[in-house]
Amino acid sequence: MAITAWAASAATDRGAPQSTLDIVSNTDKRDVSDMLDLLAIMETPVIDDIGWGSESAATSIEWITEDLGPGYIHLSVVMGSAAVSFVVASAGTLESAEALKQITEGTVMYHYSSTDGEHNLIGVESVTTATGTVIFEVLCCIGALTDKTSIVVADKIWVLGSPVNTGSLPRQGKPRDRALASNTMMILRKDVQITGSMKATDMYAIGKEDQHQILMRLKEMQRDREMLTLYGDGLARSTTVAGLMKGVFGFLGGQSGDHIDTSTTTLTETALNNVVGGCWDNGSDHLTFYGHRDQCAKFSQWDKNRIRMSPRDGRGGGFINKYMTEVGVEIDIVPLRRRPKNFAFVLDTSKMRLRAKKGRKLVMEKLGKSGDFDDWQIISEFSLEMRGYNQGQHGIFTKLS
Repeated sequence: MAITAWAASAATDRGAPQSTLDIVSNTDKRDVSDMLDLLAIMETPVIDDIGWGSESAATSIEWITEDLGPGYIHLSVVMGSAAVSFVVASAGTLESAEALKQITEGTVMYHYSSTDGEHNLIGVESVTTATGTVIFEVLCCIGALTDKTSIVVADKIWVLGSPVNTGSLPRQGKPRDRALASNTMMILRKDVQITGSMKATDMYAIGKEDQHQILMRLKEMQRDREMLTLYGDGLARSTTVAGLMKGVFGFLGGQSGDHIDTSTTTLTETALNNVVGGCWDNGSDHLTFYGHRDQCAKFSQWDKNRIRMSPRDGRGGGFINKYMTEVGVEIDIVPLRRRPKNFAFVLDTSKMRLRAKKGRKLVMEKLGKSGDFDDWQIISEFSLEMRGYNQGQHGIFTKLS
């Protein structure tokens, strides 16, 4: 059905007038704005925050880590109430051998049994390093009829210290092993090819096509750096495989602990405080939350009536960029554009930095002529140094919806 009021007027007494409907294609003068309406989402808040460290001339970067220990131990198996020894398991981010170094002959430890409501002070008689076995005696027990109590593997036995008597002799030291952490270099590449004819053609809005394409590839490379810094995982370089550096997900994805959340699907205050608390327990208290805008919006949805622009302002607010957690750590909230919604990161950016290969942070070269076109290559070779990743100082959510 046609709408008659929309029909073009057609006079019959003097003939039909000429209208724009009769213009021969491409003979009218066009009005094209000289301003390009460009969509190039390239914000990179994470790498803007962490910045760049010194350049490296190696094929990988390394840094040294050392962990004093969490101040408690776990048992490898359940200990019965009549036992006089136990075997130490891993604790916190330490393997069993390193966790064992927290105690020595004479060390006093405390254990609370939530099952029996009993408190125990335990004195270490001897430590067998080869087997991880600790022989002990119960110094005192409060809340029980006997001086023995069972200990399950989930319980923490807290290390209080190693007192000595007057005139004590030296004991064997317990130095912790230092370890090398590392990350490989990776190479990003962008290319631009412009024919001689295209280079000599004037264009609306952008001016010169070669300059515009180079600028776009530079913006794209910066975005790629950010994406790989957050979501990448390591892959060894070979003759057939391009090497990949480990990103934040690569460093944290296989870990467990209070700072790692692989089960929460709906971000809550409790879940956030648990992850931040885990990082805080491990010595990190300068944290930033990076996530999809929907995840960042949760902060203002939890209790809008409590948000204020200033102490005397009675107006409610709907957007916040800082949040005070229950451990007293104020975290920054940074929304990420066009990113996977399932991830959110709680990072101590003071412990992170990008490291470029010497002279190859960004290289742009015009290649030799091989025809009627110009060829540019843009290269960036770099890696991510993430101190504290193996000590529980950064957090991650992986399954948010």
